[in-house]
Amino acid sequence: MKKLPDEQTLLEILELAKDFEQSARELCELSTAIAWKYQKKVSQLQSDRSDSDAAEQTSLT
Repeated sequence: MKKLPDEQTLLEILELAKDFEQSARELCELSTAIAWKYQKKVSQLQSDRSDSDAAEQTSLT
């Protein structure tokens, strides 16, 4: 039968898991911020493009 790790080992594993979770949360927050930034930029570019297309259509008529 397998022997379970001692309490100190389990506490070390728990601490590593907590550190990993915190790092993952920070990475997720950073990824979300970057995604929002680029989504906003793409929306602005699309808006600018449609505005210039509309202006071009108006000048052609």
